[in-house]
Formats: sequence, C-alpha cells, structure tokens
Amino acid sequence: MPTLSADVTSQMIKWAEKKVKKGLYKSKSEVVRELFREKMGEKPQYFRMAEKAFAEAWKDEDDEYWESYL
Repeated sequence: MPTLSADVTSQMIKWAEKKVKKGLYKSKSEVVRELFREKMGEKPQYFRMAEKAFAEAWKDEDDEYWESYL
C-alpha cells in the first residue's frame, strides 16, 4: 500500500490517539483512512456496522408496530 506523510497539529494526533485508545480503531493510520473515506463519500465502518445491527434488530420486530412510529 502506498504511504502518505502529512504535517498535523499535536491536537490532531491526540484526537487520533484517543480514538485508538478507546478501541474504535486499531491504529492512527486507520483513523486517517476513515477520514479520507468520509470526505470521499464512503460510509464510515462504524456506520456500516450500525446499519447492519439495526437491520438485524428491525427484522425481528413486527413491522406494523414500528411503522406506526414513522
């Protein structure tokens, strides 16, 4: 995979490190790649995971019940 080097602020590094420490990403590089995807119009991984979870939960419920809330 090609690499990219960029100058960033210490605040940006701390923010990325917090995301990794929380377990949301495996590395700071993964955080940066996710930001690129978002800017390029792709859905972030956590969004895709949430969509899948909601779809699974939704199919177990009575559609008529939930439609009354839409």
